[in-house]
Amino acid sequence: MNKTLPPDARPVAIPPDKAGPLRALTLPPRLAWPTFWMWVVSIVGVVGTDVLALRGSLPYGAACVLNVLFMYPLFGVIHDATHRAVSSNARLNDWIGRIGLLLIAPHGTLGMFRWAHMQHHRHTNGDKDPDEWIHGRWWTLPLRWMSFDLGYLLFIPSRGDAIGRRQLRHTFAALAVLLAVVGVLVWLGHGREVLWLWLIPARLTMMLFGFVFFWLPHVKHDVTAEQNLTLATSMRFGGERWLGPLLQFHNYHLLHHLYPSAPPYNHPRIWRLIEPELRQRDLAVQKGLAIRAEVWPGRRSAA
Repeated sequence: MNKTLPPDARPVAIPPDKAGPLRALTLPPRLAWPTFWMWVVSIVGVVGTDVLALRGSLPYGAACVLNVLFMYPLFGVIHDATHRAVSSNARLNDWIGRIGLLLIAPHGTLGMFRWAHMQHHRHTNGDKDPDEWIHGRWWTLPLRWMSFDLGYLLFIPSRGDAIGRRQLRHTFAALAVLLAVVGVLVWLGHGREVLWLWLIPARLTMMLFGFVFFWLPHVKHDVTAEQNLTLATSMRFGGERWLGPLLQFHNYHLLHHLYPSAPPYNHPRIWRLIEPELRQRDLAVQKGLAIRAEVWPGRRSAA
């Protein structure tokens, strides 16, 4: 344990008898099958919806709504791929993530999202957190949530990081290709299809990502991880049976920050395993559908 850190910023102390079971739950599997099947269902759903709409069997408005529903599970796929939690095989992990990203943000690269998201983990709620973009005045929030990729593009040059700049160049190359493809499709008279089958559902899905996975777990937003590791990210208690799958198990978002390589579907088991240790620390808790978190003080000072 790093004794130079303030007590509240230190990692959670885990008893030796729990270290083995915890490690088993937090290591990336050979293949995270629940995540893989979410990926398959999303791809089949989006492609099937688009085919039905293009054949005239489904109104474009209905196709737009269905595509949002099918794209939403891709958060877990793309996000887990950035943490290499989809598969211990790095190449397989990254290709699954890239294909998932292609359906929503083909202008982005997995490397760019990985770099930006790692900065969020290192600087949670701080000035160097790229997810600062999604916080602001209430009337700007939906626009911020649906444009967090733009926030990343603006954030990377400010950091002066060589890896980030390299990923930015790759992203601009992908963006140029996307604009060319969209331009050709519009020129050929398919602008309506691009708008209803991709642009609108993709942006609505990203708004959901920004709200559910970026903003809600950090809505308290007045404590950085460097000040208090377990208070900078929330836990949501109540309705776990249905909120767990709906939130892709990020109702236990603090556990993700503590063990980012763990497949999120393991979060409930991790919580049950180390609940006594976590309750020794300060927790930011949202109950049920509550937006604001309340502070549950730790049972004793962190060791």
